[in-house]
Amino acid sequence: MAYPNRGAQEDTSAALVSLVSFDDEFDPLAVDDTEIDQEWMDDENPYDTIDYPTMRNMPETVHHEPVYSPERQGSATEALRALVTHNPNRRPVLMNIIGLCENGCPSSVISERVDEWQKDNRSVYAPMTLCRMLERAGALRLEMPETTEACEVVEEGVTYLQIKEAVDPLWYATDEALALRAHFLEGSEFRSIVIESAESRYSDVYVAVMEALAERPRVLDEIEDVASSFEITASPKRYGQHFIDVLESCDCVRWGNNAWNLTELGTTMLDELKAQKEA
Repeated sequence: MAYPNRGAQEDTSAALVSLVSFDDEFDPLAVDDTEIDQEWMDDENPYDTIDYPTMRNMPETVHHEPVYSPERQGSATEALRALVTHNPNRRPVLMNIIGLCENGCPSSVISERVDEWQKDNRSVYAPMTLCRMLERAGALRLEMPETTEACEVVEEGVTYLQIKEAVDPLWYATDEALALRAHFLEGSEFRSIVIESAESRYSDVYVAVMEALAERPRVLDEIEDVASSFEITASPKRYGQHFIDVLESCDCVRWGNNAWNLTELGTTMLDELKAQKEA
């Protein structure tokens, strides 16, 4: 039987042997990111860092210091406020985590609940990554349970440590985080933006959009139709997405089941906005 590629296979095997000695410990996940071969990189290369500096070449402040932290923003309250402001799509989940951790919550429970909350609005952040972000912002603190327990064999007079099989760390919300969450959930952000600022000129539009969502969940095209029916949104142009963005930042609307939904807070704020207009 002929083997037309036998020579090529032998050459490849020889090359592999010369590259990796059987005496060496081979780690298939070891990657040296100090040397980047642009010719080798392609779309399927998981270590493709083209156009990105390697972490060890980043400035020390970037490498070590979190973006949102009490040290950077001046307090845990301001760090958390900055975190949720710059991550509006994660804001409901972040606030839910804080509420869940008011009296302490195991990591396993948080992971399960976050997966449920994010099923209609996927995120690149894993549940524990979100917890770490909150921790760095001063919103959560981690309490590690004991990983070992002392055991004693009386007959032999021996004491030893037994490693526990499962460890489920507890997360606790800080006082600053709970206070800011309460501030958000009472509608302060909505009043500040929609009622008390220059945005109040669009109050009729907000009422119409929120009433439409109170009837049933809506897709963005339907919101655009509602917003464009008002003359005031023509110049300067204000698209439906603008009103959704503002309402989402105030926790009044949420994406779920492929549509925008009015939240419980949104229902409360709609009633307050209508009462304020009638006064």
